[in-house]
Amino acid sequence: MPKEVFLVELWRRYAERAEEIRVKRYPEEGVVKLKARMRGYLYTIRLPPERADALLGELKERGKSIVEY
Repeated sequence: MPKEVFLVELWRRYAERAEEIRVKRYPEEGVVKLKARMRGYLYTIRLPPERADALLGELKERGKSIVEY
């Protein structure tokens, strides 16, 4: 089962150790769902698009694998 995280700093720690970052955009809700896939768990967080894009930019700079669907 996925675990939803509500603190950006906590999710960022999970994202740094994740094998892959997945992005799902929900334009009708005005939300972007970020998913950090780790060996045992999937950690998710819902953010506004501006905040999510800033966070994804940081992760891309670090060379993380990001998949948008």
